This record gives sequence, C-alpha cells and structure tokens, in this order.
Amino acid sequence: MHITIEHIDGKYPSFNVALSGKEGADPFLVVKGCRIVDGPKGPFVSGPATKNANTGKYWNHTYFGEKFSAAVLEKAKAAKPAPRMSADSDDIPF
Repeated sequence: MHITIEHIDGKYPSFNVALSGKEGADPFLVVKGCRIVDGPKGPFVSGPATKNANTGKYWNHTYFGEKFSAAVLEKAKAAKPAPRMSADSDDIPF
C-alpha cells in the first residue's frame, strides 16, 4: 500500500490522504480534510469531522488505526510545505 499526502492551503491547515496499491497508481481511497492535532499524548491525525451545533460534540467521519495513523502522521509532517516569508520580514537576504 502506498500513502500519498496532499497539503491544502486554506484558513485551517489540512491535507488529503490517498491510498493506492503502488506508487504512481490511481488511488482506491481518498480521505479529504485531515489535520494534525496536538493532543495531551502528543500530535495525532484527525480525520474529517462535523460539529453538532446543539451539543458542541464532534462526530468523526473516519477512524484510523494506530499504526496507519502513525504512518500518515510521519508522511504528513515530511510533506508539509515550508512556511512562506512575508513581505514585511526582516530576514530578506538582499
């Protein structure tokens, strides 16, 4: 199984996880809207969820096993794009 990560620019940093049989093959499963969350036991991958307006509780749309979540977390961190420098930065090299 091959895991591909696609980071998405937006208000909340998120990424898509695509699974395929081998590198370069069409994915057989794509989970959109995953995030890395810093929890009390360290960072973990949170799949897409919906917040119940009445209770405030989040309902997960996907569940990742521990080993799969660890593999996705590792790949997502490695594929994370570097932060962009703003035009107001004092670190401009010229």
